[in-house]
Amino acid sequence: MWSWNPRNIGRLVGVITSGARSSIAPVRISREAMDYVKDEMLAVVDDFIEGRRFLGVFKSSTKKDLAIDVNVLPTVFDPEKSHSFSAPLMHSYVEIIGEINPGGGVSLSFAIPRPGSNVYTVDRGDALSNILKLPQGLFIGYHKFANLEINVNPIALDYHIAVLGATGSGKSRLVKAIIEEVLRKVPNYKVIIFDHTGVDYADLSRWVGLEDLVTVIDSSKIVLDPDIITEILSDQMGLKKSDQQEYVYGAVIEYIRSVVEEQANSTRLPIKMRSTGKRDEDTDVEEILRRYKELSSKGLFKWSFSQFVKVLSDYLLSLSARKQTIEKLQLLLYTRVGRGFFEQNLSRRSIVIDDVVRDFLGGNGRRVIIVDLSTEIEYGAKNAIVHQFIRRIWEHILYRRSKANLVAVVDEAHNYCCAYGCDPAKDIIAKTSREGRKWGFGLILSSQRVIDLAPEIRGNINTVFFSRMQTSGDYNELRNWLEGVEYMEYTLPLLSPREFFFTGLGNLLRRPLLVRVRDVS
Repeated sequence: MWSWNPRNIGRLVGVITSGARSSIAPVRISREAMDYVKDEMLAVVDDFIEGRRFLGVFKSSTKKDLAIDVNVLPTVFDPEKSHSFSAPLMHSYVEIIGEINPGGGVSLSFAIPRPGSNVYTVDRGDALSNILKLPQGLFIGYHKFANLEINVNPIALDYHIAVLGATGSGKSRLVKAIIEEVLRKVPNYKVIIFDHTGVDYADLSRWVGLEDLVTVIDSSKIVLDPDIITEILSDQMGLKKSDQQEYVYGAVIEYIRSVVEEQANSTRLPIKMRSTGKRDEDTDVEEILRRYKELSSKGLFKWSFSQFVKVLSDYLLSLSARKQTIEKLQLLLYTRVGRGFFEQNLSRRSIVIDDVVRDFLGGNGRRVIIVDLSTEIEYGAKNAIVHQFIRRIWEHILYRRSKANLVAVVDEAHNYCCAYGCDPAKDIIAKTSREGRKWGFGLILSSQRVIDLAPEIRGNINTVFFSRMQTSGDYNELRNWLEGVEYMEYTLPLLSPREFFFTGLGNLLRRPLLVRVRDVS
């Protein structure tokens, strides 16, 4: 019936004891194997009586000694003589992954291993892989103990991936390993990376052999939409959630109109903003913004601090604003914002997101775009840039009504999709997590804070890698989210860098496996 012997893939270390279930089975480890068996090792259970074999993982191992048990030792004893009599034993559990089929492969089963079944470790991952006939996918590393090659099912790209772990756990290396495999094995897919720190991905020297596929964009040169400029100005001026924020927005539009007119050397366009923030019917704001981006892309649109102050004053006068209000906003511009924001920050921007996305998805660009967000000093602008890129991608998708075949990587994702305070990026990321799978638009979210990721986004992620957690709160959140984490409370803190548990849709075995990520540049 069986064409292979369990001894050819590992070592006999114990037997199943009474109390086995279809999902988990207790194991008594032999004395000779007590120093060999470790939690998270792969196991093969050979039920030779019923002719069944199961694949599983060792969990919750404990060592005991009946002679020096806490309930056996006398009240007064000599520690040096406590080892004179010894009766060591070791208990463990095998969490059942599935039943191994005689013809190859592994499948879910409600069968229960019979007590007395032999239990083997898996030491030869290559032999097990041949037995299981696991399909190839995106190669990311090996099982920590079995040396079994671990692949991610490419279908996971559309159904979203999370990479979670404390600082220094190796999240960026794992993400990069996935991206390299996408570029090599999924030729119709593109990748956009939002690099929060500018350290892990934006350095082209880390893309050895793939440099020709990668474009790095300096986020400090990306042209900002008027509403984002307004948000930044209002934040710096202390006008957030104030009615006077509408004045700033109107002044930004008026300034853009004035520069567009000056460049066109044409008559005044009929635009006038009311204090409600609405526009007159004859206002062609869309055309003005189109020209604003066009001029910016050519380096012809410049922001003048003194001219903006004048435009703000004139605009407020046209609205019959009080003199005190005008003077207040002028002073806030001088004291809290200053000339540098306009003439150094805004004026140097020439990269238009619309153009980048059009070329990228239209096949005229490279396969990887890395947006280096570290060069952008304003947090509001970083958040808005992520939002603008993903929104433009959605506009492209819905216009063409075709799959994008695209993966968006969000580094330090807790800054962009947290439960509170991460709008507008959070809203567009949440939309992608809900609807992206239909349009071939996947997410890879990398974060050190599980607890800060919005629940509505977490709930739509179907493949998860997790390592050591930043706080106990993160571990508790992870345990409530994912199945099987309850067995790992004492294992997670022991993980070394580049070691992750891998679970979910992308895991061909569907149960958490301990992976050591392969070397990447």
